[in-house]
Amino acid sequence: MANVRSKIELSAAEQREFIERSKTVIMGTINHDGYPHLVPMWFGLIDGLVHMHTYKTSQKAVNVGRNPRGSLLFEDGEDYDKLRGVFMRGRFEIVDDLELCYRIAVGSAKKYQGLSEEQVAGGLRHYVRKRVALVFHPEKISSWDHGKIGQFA
Repeated sequence: MANVRSKIELSAAEQREFIERSKTVIMGTINHDGYPHLVPMWFGLIDGLVHMHTYKTSQKAVNVGRNPRGSLLFEDGEDYDKLRGVFMRGRFEIVDDLELCYRIAVGSAKKYQGLSEEQVAGGLRHYVRKRVALVFHPEKISSWDHGKIGQFA
């Protein structure tokens, strides 16, 4: 069988829909010793880019400050023929901006807890004061949908 990988890729629209529906992303950064540091993160899409927030002194923020290269993995499916995913390699950007952190936090409150901005505004302003935003800029994207394999058998 010729290049199956290219036949099971998600289109750009499928990738975006898959990412928008995903609840958690696995964020990969590079530790001081060169080994990967992988953590699950809640996230939001703003202007087509993945945004997260974290404490300024968290290990992931320290890693990004030292080396911005990293990765994101969105995946689902438990059976082989249902495995889907999007893997991105690129660079993280640290943005020390309370309003952006607040915007990300409001999006998370809506996405993950079903809460409105009015319900969470006061608490979130306090919550984000020690946080920075992490914005991911993808350089290479790979994707797969094993459900498409049967179409080429």
